[in-house]
Amino acid sequence: MFSCVFLIGILAYMLYVVNTKFSVEIGERFANIEGTWGMPFWAATTAFLGIYSTMILNASDYSRHVKKGTTPTATGVIYVLSILPVTLFMGLIGLLVTAATGNSDPIEVFATAMDNKFLTVITLLFIAFAQVTTNVLNNIVPPSYILMDSFKMKWSHATILVGILSICVMPWKLVTAESADGLSLFIKIYSAFLGPIFAVMVVDYYILRKRTLNVNDLYNKEGIFKGINWAAIIAIAIGSFCSLIVVDLSWYVSLIPSGLSYYILMRVLKSSEAFRKGTVLEHQ
Repeated sequence: MFSCVFLIGILAYMLYVVNTKFSVEIGERFANIEGTWGMPFWAATTAFLGIYSTMILNASDYSRHVKKGTTPTATGVIYVLSILPVTLFMGLIGLLVTAATGNSDPIEVFATAMDNKFLTVITLLFIAFAQVTTNVLNNIVPPSYILMDSFKMKWSHATILVGILSICVMPWKLVTAESADGLSLFIKIYSAFLGPIFAVMVVDYYILRKRTLNVNDLYNKEGIFKGINWAAIIAIAIGSFCSLIVVDLSWYVSLIPSGLSYYILMRVLKSSEAFRKGTVLEHQ
């Protein structure tokens, strides 16, 4: 709790420093910039959604540890409050810094703009620590669970393996200016596959099952979820194909084709008959 409050305070202080040091430059740049709600804006939101789609799809990895009796509404509010404000705040600081200096790295600009070197070191160390703790939660837990389930690995072994694989992709090279365009394209491409999965899950839970799900059935190897639901696989493939036509909008483009095709295939596909149990299609 203290770390969250401190991080918000640090971000507020960063905003104050940037605005104090570069207020004139920021005013001049924004006064002459023409905004757009066209492709650049929606492409940027696609990249944003692509990053957070991984957490959206793996939310159950975290919600499984929520205390019994916590309502879905409360859980959703906690997710939003813990992620959205800080993300938008940091994005605002990055926007102002880029507009004022041309440098898109707010941490680098912040380090050179502050007069108090001791506070600068403490702040940057805390931000680095926050990055580590955030990535442990967001990017280590889901793949570790997958390795544990698929290969029956211990938690400690799975997390070490994920850490080694993470180092192998050399993330420090991905965040350089030379890699910015390639990284953005990579995010948009994998969004083409995450968007359809999201659409299928939403249609299945909210439309077909009317928010009623027996969790025990998910772990019953001989239950209604036994085998492969080809309606979902085909729907995801259709959505992914459609989204790759317009890569800059991949996440948005994939939603309707994958969601609609999943609903239709669940109605007509013979191999998905067993998966209709507990849905509005069960007796149709």
